[in-house]
Amino acid sequence: MKKWIKLAAAILFVIMGGAGCMSSEGKVLAKLEEKYNQKFTVEGVKEGSKIFAQMYGKDRLTVHPEGNKELVFLAQEVKAEQGEFKDNFVQAKWAEELKEKLSAEIEKELPPGTPYKIQLFIPSKGIEKSMAEIPVQDYLDRNKDLSVVLLAGIKTAAEPEVEKYKENIYNLYQLLKGLGTTGYSVTIGFVDESEDISDYVRTSYINNISWSNLDAKVYGNITIDERHDSENPSSGVDPSLILESPDAVIKHYEPIGE
Repeated sequence: MKKWIKLAAAILFVIMGGAGCMSSEGKVLAKLEEKYNQKFTVEGVKEGSKIFAQMYGKDRLTVHPEGNKELVFLAQEVKAEQGEFKDNFVQAKWAEELKEKLSAEIEKELPPGTPYKIQLFIPSKGIEKSMAEIPVQDYLDRNKDLSVVLLAGIKTAAEPEVEKYKENIYNLYQLLKGLGTTGYSVTIGFVDESEDISDYVRTSYINNISWSNLDAKVYGNITIDERHDSENPSSGVDPSLILESPDAVIKHYEPIGE
């Protein structure tokens, strides 16, 4: 019996030791820097399974290029293939380029200092490292099968007077619609002026946290997507929510309880 206990302990030690020695963080960072020929900084690691990595996944890294914390993305060693990894650097890079391209038009519709983020959702399949050198507009000119999201957090001292923002949000929706992509969405959170949500917005492309789950005082939110387009509304959508005019924006406001 003691021999079996020692054998089981030895096997477990080897498995755990091997997982520790083969650090996903070090390997993925090295591969990223080799792949894109630049330096990156790891700002966080969500640990995967040490023993059952092939089943449940390996460590997931939150990364940004050195000197550019706005371009935050994910990288992870693929669980099924030893030594292979995946990342969404190209998508995040394009999103930042698009943000810069649209910044003047976006910022004239938002209160000064409002934090906002552009997100691009493009399937990783078909994205190659060489595409990091392609300007986002070149990609958009050839590909429309993707989704673009504008997320912004407007600061208010109390429950927002949505009426004040309806024209601006309507204009932002039309701006994204004008890109011609299959998916487009504007999501606006109304947050108490005492809250600092800059990091939430900065990492919104990868943090997968909704306004209702944000650890901050959020009064409510408005989210409008391509289903509400007055020229091509989706079947089953409440007709009152179709964006026939800025007045319809108000009907999209959803308060968030305490």
